[in-house]
Amino acid sequence: MSKFFFHIIFAALCNTVCYGQKHDFNWLIGYGDFTTTVPNRDGLLLNFDGNAVTAEVFEKEEWFFLTSLAYSDADGDLQLYSDGCAFYDEHGTLLINGDNIHQFSFCASSPADRTGYAATQGMLAFPTVDQDIVAVFYDEEYIGQDTIGAGTFGRHRLQRAFIDLKENVVISKKETVLDDFEGGIMSATKHSNGQDWWLMNLDFFSNEYKCLLLSDGEVQDTVSSFWGSKVKNKDAPQASFSSDGTQFARFNPDDDLHLFDFDRSTGQLSNFRLIDVPTIEGNGNAGGLAFSSSGRFLYVNDAVQIWQYDTWAQDIAASIVQVAEREPLNVGQEIFNIPIWTFFFKMALAPDCRIYLSSRNGVDRIYSIMYPDRKGLACEVVQNIQIPVWNSSTTPHYPNYRLDNGPFCDSTKTFPSNLMTTVSTAELVDDLPTRLQVFPNPTSDFFQLYIKNYTGVKQVDLVLHDLLGRVILSKQLTLSEGNTFDQINVSSLPSGIYIYSVFDERGRLLGSDRLMVE
Repeated sequence: MSKFFFHIIFAALCNTVCYGQKHDFNWLIGYGDFTTTVPNRDGLLLNFDGNAVTAEVFEKEEWFFLTSLAYSDADGDLQLYSDGCAFYDEHGTLLINGDNIHQFSFCASSPADRTGYAATQGMLAFPTVDQDIVAVFYDEEYIGQDTIGAGTFGRHRLQRAFIDLKENVVISKKETVLDDFEGGIMSATKHSNGQDWWLMNLDFFSNEYKCLLLSDGEVQDTVSSFWGSKVKNKDAPQASFSSDGTQFARFNPDDDLHLFDFDRSTGQLSNFRLIDVPTIEGNGNAGGLAFSSSGRFLYVNDAVQIWQYDTWAQDIAASIVQVAEREPLNVGQEIFNIPIWTFFFKMALAPDCRIYLSSRNGVDRIYSIMYPDRKGLACEVVQNIQIPVWNSSTTPHYPNYRLDNGPFCDSTKTFPSNLMTTVSTAELVDDLPTRLQVFPNPTSDFFQLYIKNYTGVKQVDLVLHDLLGRVILSKQLTLSEGNTFDQINVSSLPSGIYIYSVFDERGRLLGSDRLMVE
């Protein structure tokens, strides 16, 4: 065989295998429209295949509540979806043996009585060597016995199903592979061999993180890592791997942010960091998180605020920037006769490199972080984006199917043209990244503040605090076309660590970090 012919074949194979794997290219959400006497349960289908992301109404009969699985083939064509109670093909037809996949009351035996299974990260699908067969691992909440013998909900077990997508049949289901784990944080990343998978869960009774090694849908091993203390609040947390699989994070406002390094060869967590997030009390069940596509920035939220952390910073906790505060909006369906407000809820990084957020309640609004790999407010959080259906807290959750074979996402894909946004892309200069830096750091006499491409910002306030929170220095600086390069004298300050913060005219924080004076 000639080298030329070999390269042709290799390129064709790589185009299919290396840059395919578009199993997450269809996202499905949507609860129900109760404004009429006949409930409309249609959903929103976000399709990421192509140069532009499309948003279309998807006709379905199922309610989606937290749990959503929409699995596509390697070319991005929808093949399977689930509300957590049953399995359906792309046309909404129930698969053979696809009903009653577990017992929870939300999944009533009568489809008309179902309201969708309530698990934020309740289902993950994994391709197998046979491209027609997919393995689905899913959460099941069940009645367990507590210490006094009373039956209570709250216990979770991990179930597995094998599905033949070509024949539209569920080959097996309700196969328990793990018992007594915490619901809501099921996450996965590829093994370093590029074929097998790691599936992460947290033990229900302890601080044991259990990482299952999956090969072709079969559990080969369980690796345990013990970190921190038993979590306080097991309700509504969120967890995720970074797209490159080297970091793992778990968050809810009551337990703060747990950040780890992850070894894709061994399945072990390490370098545990507990980061205190300035959440508002009473929002313990509304926490979300997502990494940017590069893995540099980690976003966390409670119901009313979103923060950004720089995981590349020497002091990650000190790198915190508040990038959004909830803009209240009441868009409740009139039939309920009560206002339903929008709140931040769960996040997910999408194949277009944007982070999408659901609202906590049943509303027709979502949120988006348009440029997650930009520092500070330049990430552009867009709030209350109107969608053509009602969604109740559902945010899809996927592993990185393209890890080791190609980029996770494509930032050139345009946002859906038919969704209402207020994104201020016109304020950006040729889409150039914004920059805010100080140097030298450490310093003994002065530092220079460098700001570039903050178009629309005319002046900023620089505030320097000591570690007790006292204002040491405050200075107003004028920007020219969004830029400034000012020298700040600190020669009179005692040696030590200070915190600098930069605010725009509206008081919004643009950036904050440590400054060391020697």
